[in-house]
Amino acid sequence: MTTRVRLSLLFAGFSLVLLVGTLGYIYSSNAHSRQSEFFERLRKQCYRTATLLSEVRAADRDLLRVLDHNTIHRMLDEKVLLFNEHDDLLYSSLDDEPIPYSHALLERIRNEGDMNWRDDDGDEVVGVHFTENGADYVILASAYDKYGRRELENLLRTLIIALVLGSLFIFGAGYFFIGLAFRPLERLSHAIDHIDIHRLDQQLPVRGIKDEIDRLAVSYNAMLLRLRHAFELQKAFVNNASHELRTPLARMNAQVERALNLSTNDPEVMPILQTLQADIAEQGGLVESLLLLQRLRTDIPMPSSAVRVDEALFAAIAEVRAAHPDLQATVDMADSIRSEAHLVVNMNEMLLRTALRNLLSNAANYSPDQRVAVELSHTSDTVQARFTNAGHTALPEDRLFQPFFRGPESARTPGSGLGLSIVQQVAERTGGSLRYEYNGTHGFLLTLPLAT
Repeated sequence: MTTRVRLSLLFAGFSLVLLVGTLGYIYSSNAHSRQSEFFERLRKQCYRTATLLSEVRAADRDLLRVLDHNTIHRMLDEKVLLFNEHDDLLYSSLDDEPIPYSHALLERIRNEGDMNWRDDDGDEVVGVHFTENGADYVILASAYDKYGRRELENLLRTLIIALVLGSLFIFGAGYFFIGLAFRPLERLSHAIDHIDIHRLDQQLPVRGIKDEIDRLAVSYNAMLLRLRHAFELQKAFVNNASHELRTPLARMNAQVERALNLSTNDPEVMPILQTLQADIAEQGGLVESLLLLQRLRTDIPMPSSAVRVDEALFAAIAEVRAAHPDLQATVDMADSIRSEAHLVVNMNEMLLRTALRNLLSNAANYSPDQRVAVELSHTSDTVQARFTNAGHTALPEDRLFQPFFRGPESARTPGSGLGLSIVQQVAERTGGSLRYEYNGTHGFLLTLPLAT
């Protein structure tokens, strides 16, 4: 869920609570007003009935007709009961709707005054104590407010519709206005997406409004300047270190070569010089590996071109055999490779040969019989090279590609532990991958994207 949708839902939620509270208050207020108004109508009916009876002072048929004419059929299920001071029923309307009552209820109305309530059938009931013109009556009147409740139901439906439409409107309006507020951030994000390590000199646009977005853009531009400066220093260090470290080693190796030529007849000096020459060569290889690994990690631009993996592989085998004459490498082409295009990748040729050479050297150094089988295969958009050699135990995959990691059985084997790290960096630089597999034998699967 995006931040825009989340904020829109949050805004709509808070607004919905406020809207529900407002509409609920409107409904409850109307419901209370309806009930109060209806109770007042029943109370007036009670006083009207008591006044008529006190004026006529005779309970004959004419009186009943007059009372029924003034009380019945004005409200649904209307019923009026009138009692004297002895709780004798003096008058009952002609409606069959009963009003539950008791002597305790009548006495309570005399003591506490007018009362109103709702009975079990949902009818509103009013009790009135009438003591005017020498009369002492208790009148009970009840009815069902059909029209008032119908209007209240209509109001409830209207409020529910207003709630639904209002919620949708609030969410839509919130989503729209939050989108307007987030539009500068989207443009800023789009500009950031187009900045990479090769375009650190590109600056984000500053609108000049001096709001939070502008402050963020200014801070990001300042960070880009610092990164660009640090990257330039790192690039300069790699270039200078390549020269400064290689030159002394080359001089030392030349001096050892000269000493070897001058000391060919000295049996004590020759082994020392040969060991020193091997150490210099090893240190030179370590420096080259470190500098290459640093170039890969800093993403320093390197030229690329279309290269055939099989040709680079055969060249790498020849180079490794110069240092490992006993290396026995076999290369097989899978049936999936049906044309030259299935073997062509777009990358730096030196990096490809270095990666293949490191995998072959790794097999030559750690395989007990110095045998390595290489199989080239093709998938829909990649070429894969699988290197397999003998091995007794699996290697720890979580540390295998870490720089300077060497297995427990490699103490007497020459190397620096950088070869597999370099291969992994080369593969990832080109959009490929390097995976280790163990199934009784060691296997490394190098996957590279085909040239397009």
